[in-house]
Amino acid sequence: MPAQPWSGSAQLSAGFGVFRGPIGDSALHAHYAHQLVIALEGEVGVAFPTGPLRSAGMAVPAGLPHCVCAEEALLIYLDPLSAEGAALFPPKPTAALPLEPALCSQLLAAAGKGQPLRAVLRRAFSLPSPSAPDSRMAAVAEALRARVADGGIGRLQLAELANLSPSRFSHWFVEQTGLPLRSYRKWLRLEMALHRLAHGGNLTVAAHAAGFADSAHLSRTFRDMFGMNPAALLRGIALDSSLVQAT
Repeated sequence: MPAQPWSGSAQLSAGFGVFRGPIGDSALHAHYAHQLVIALEGEVGVAFPTGPLRSAGMAVPAGLPHCVCAEEALLIYLDPLSAEGAALFPPKPTAALPLEPALCSQLLAAAGKGQPLRAVLRRAFSLPSPSAPDSRMAAVAEALRARVADGGIGRLQLAELANLSPSRFSHWFVEQTGLPLRSYRKWLRLEMALHRLAHGGNLTVAAHAAGFADSAHLSRTFRDMFGMNPAALLRGIALDSSLVQAT
């Protein structure tokens, strides 16, 4: 398929990323996140080292080399440590899975109406709805965002903000966010860097604002996470949370 630039809309939050629109670079790649690939119309093709597969939608496990062969698609990225990621695949998956057409239709409809995609997945996987936000989490989240550029606030200080012991804090944080603290920090830093890029910042400025050592560190982390370069991705993509909500 001829190479074309990425364009469309994207949204990123802790443990969850969404892209919808024309697909760009189709080189074979692997990345940290599980990926759902859903055709906007008909079927989507995904190429693997063992050969191509076609389906209305497909789930590609983290670490499996692949490339999406479609002009347009809905792509959903899930942290393997999230509840949705763990429900999607067993530990150490090695093969892609076709998605039920009904689930593909539900996700496309939700994306088109700006409705929460994560809620659709939770219902499909029979996962419980998230508990009501704990008021202490607001203070913890604010502290994490405020200190992301200088290496981040430590676990002990965060535990004190939540009035919890360090060991209890680790469990509580997963209950509140669905992710371990280390994974949450990684998604937060990428989210902040992307928003800085989307508002006209260059790679170096965005990298430093989000706590990366330099632009190369940011680009490497983004490629490891999603299999693409952040600068090339954002040339034609709007970060638009009103189009596709994650949670």
